This record gives sequence, structure tokens and C-alpha cells, in this order.
Amino acid sequence: MNVFNIFKNNFYRLMAKKILIINVIIFIPLMIIGGVYFNSKMETKANIAIVSNNHKLNMSNKYIKFNVVKEEPSMSDLVLNKYDAVIKDNGKGNFKITTIKSDKLKNQIEYFLKNSNSAVKTSDAQNKRGVGTSIIGFLIMIVLMMQINFMLFYPEDRDFGTFRRILISPVSGSKYLIAQGVFVFTVAFIPTYVAVIAVNAILNVNIGFSYITFAGLLALLLLFGTAFALLITSCVDDVDNAAMLGNSIVMITSILAGSFYSFTDDNKILDSIVKTIPFKGYLTLVQGIENGNSLSNYSGHLTYILALTLVLFTLGVFITKRNLKTGKY
Repeated sequence: MNVFNIFKNNFYRLMAKKILIINVIIFIPLMIIGGVYFNSKMETKANIAIVSNNHKLNMSNKYIKFNVVKEEPSMSDLVLNKYDAVIKDNGKGNFKITTIKSDKLKNQIEYFLKNSNSAVKTSDAQNKRGVGTSIIGFLIMIVLMMQINFMLFYPEDRDFGTFRRILISPVSGSKYLIAQGVFVFTVAFIPTYVAVIAVNAILNVNIGFSYITFAGLLALLLLFGTAFALLITSCVDDVDNAAMLGNSIVMITSILAGSFYSFTDDNKILDSIVKTIPFKGYLTLVQGIENGNSLSNYSGHLTYILALTLVLFTLGVFITKRNLKTGKY
């Protein structure tokens, strides 16, 4: 058995798993299409609620969307990012500002209230992501979870003894793992890329990047996802436990890194932790590319992601070889 046969065998196994193939062909592309479409329609202004009984109150700023409401929004509205801040009009030019975001945003709102004719660009408006970055942020959790599910063929092969039988053939353990990696990368890349391009072509939705640039950014994410999936399935023997652990790590780290919402960095300890998450640097790189900056400006982020990818894949191979030597497999 050679590397191509391993890839082909995995493809046939994928076709036999009806639930998984339905997810790959129907549900996941639909989620991606929906996410891409709605992300492209997201408001890019800072969204601020004003609690006031003054019907003559008129505030306008091209960077801020003001919503005059009668009742003060709850704290959950701020937590869920419905509003970036709440301004309460106490009368006679006195205002109370409530926000769970940075003090910088609060200070900028105060400056605007004192100088209402000025075109103040808030830090939140400055940090609002472009459509392309929002789309890729949405994709991170979905595609990495998808890759973990595809990589489960590897622990299944170990459980059924297929892995050891394959190693009797001229295929080495390293070649087997490379074949698994190529398979996982390919079956995650194709439906994701096709779904996003279909939204752009059919619904005329802006995806923020050229097709080639988007393909490159997606490939970078999936390279890391492949290495991560291999490490998880190498460390955890049980298929269900591997899936649960991998998906949990992806969910937590992607949220902390700001895949769906970019958190402020006022907390230095949390910021230091978040910066070690590769998704954080990846999204910074993606946003910079979307803003027209050169990739060379983000060489540090790119190097970190690629180096970590190599380390994770190497660890996965090392753990597998060690377990083979000890007779575990």
C-alpha cells in the first residue's frame, strides 16, 4: 500500500459515513454560506445607545451609529455586543457613559460629546474588522472542528489494527501520517473554498480578498489545523475523547483569540496569554492583508504560525513512533 492508496481508502471510508458526508456536502457549506453572507452585511460603525427623553437630541458622526432609546439597555446587551456603549442623558448637558470596552473608547465618546461638531473616529470603529477578516474569523472554529473529525480515521485505524498492518507494507509511519495530513487538508479545503467562492459568485457578496489571496490564507489556517488534529489524535487513544478534547480546545482558543469578536487588550495578563494563541496572530495577519498591507509586515506572525505548525506535526509523528516502539499500537 502506498500513500495514494491510503488517501483513496480514506476517501471511500468518508463516502461510507453518511452523516459525515452530509455534514461536509450540505450542512457545513450552508453554515459557511450563511456566515459569509451575514458577515458581509455587518455594520462597521461603533454602535452606541443613547437613553434620553429629549426628542430634539440630535447626534451624528460618520464613525458612530447612535440609537436613541427610552429605557437603558441591560448589561447583557453590552456583553453580547449589541451596543459598544450606552450614553445616559441626565439633562443640562450631563451624560453618563457605560461601556465594558476600553477606557480609550470611553474617553473618545466623552470628547465627542464635548465637541459634537468634530468627526471623532472611535477606537472601536478603528478596530472594526473588514468583511474578509470577519468571514475568516467565522470559519476558524468550523474548519478546524471539521479537520479533527476527518483525522479520526487515524485512531480508528489504530483501534482496528489497520495501522500496524499498513506498516508491514513499504509505507512507513511518517508516510502514513503525511498521507492522513494531505487527506485532512484536502477534504477541508475544497468544500470551504468552493462554498465561499459560490457566495461571492452567485450572491455577489464581497469576501474581502481576491480568490488567490483567500486560498492562500485558508491554506495557512488549514495547515495549522491539520498539524493540531494530528497531535490531538496522537495523544488521545479513544476516538470520542480525541474529538471532544480537540473541539473544546478549538472552541475556547478561537473565542479568546477573537474569532467572532475582537476583545480589547486592557488586561495585560489576559493579553499576554491570548497573544500566544496562533489564531490571534493569524487574524492580525489577515486583517493587515485585507487593509492592503504587505505580507512582509507580518513576517513575525507568519513565522510563528508556520513554526508552531511544524512543531505540532513533529510532536504527533514522534508520539506515534514512540508508541510503535513500545508496542502500544
